[in-house]
Amino acid sequence: MIKVSNLSKKFGDLAVLKDISFEVAKGEIVVIIGPSGTGKSTLLRCLNYLETPTTGQIHIGNATIDAISHKPKEVTTLRQQSSFVFQNYSLFANKTALQNVAESLITVWKIPAQEALATAKAILVKVGLEDKLDVYPSQLSGGQQQRVGIARAMAAKGEVILFDEPTSALDPEWVDEVLAVMKQLAFEKQTMIVVTHEMQFAKEVADRVIFMEDGFIVEQGSPKEVFDNPKHERTKAFVKRALKQH
Repeated sequence: MIKVSNLSKKFGDLAVLKDISFEVAKGEIVVIIGPSGTGKSTLLRCLNYLETPTTGQIHIGNATIDAISHKPKEVTTLRQQSSFVFQNYSLFANKTALQNVAESLITVWKIPAQEALATAKAILVKVGLEDKLDVYPSQLSGGQQQRVGIARAMAAKGEVILFDEPTSALDPEWVDEVLAVMKQLAFEKQTMIVVTHEMQFAKEVADRVIFMEDGFIVEQGSPKEVFDNPKHERTKAFVKRALKQH
């Protein structure tokens, strides 16, 4: 389903990702945790070439791409296999919630406008925004904007949805409504890779937790293994700190 092999990323002389390899099965929920500045978001952005890796291969669905020899067409194919939920929503300010969700269906997937709008409406109803279809992002709360962002990702029907700290920009009262939508997607076995600081969400929802530090995957396993019985001292120290904060 998803296979990442020997992925690395350098910004100048700074190595941010160091020989990252992992696999994700269809329907699996993988949560990536670790200290800030350790390469988690960069890894996610490399998976759909928002950042171009320095070396390594990525396979998602029917797309395989090599960092050194990739072609523009391969990047397009790879991006069609995944969708991205951004930390800061990244909605079109001049489009309504409905138009934001329908946009990629019309422009990327070439679906007729009426059909795309009907699909977008059904998804917005599903995430609890049936009364916000014609509302612009500036009139929505942070939680509502992020739910539009998730709806947009759902509409793309990629193999996997990539979530980059989807609650970190939200006021505390809006976090639960976004996590509720993500939990529903997990229940429906939508394949997801989630970078988050929400440890409780990771414990409840993840099939597998990956702990990253300093550009490496230090440890991975079930939530029980990583949170209750971590093998590495670095994981133990991080988990102890993180659970205390939450």
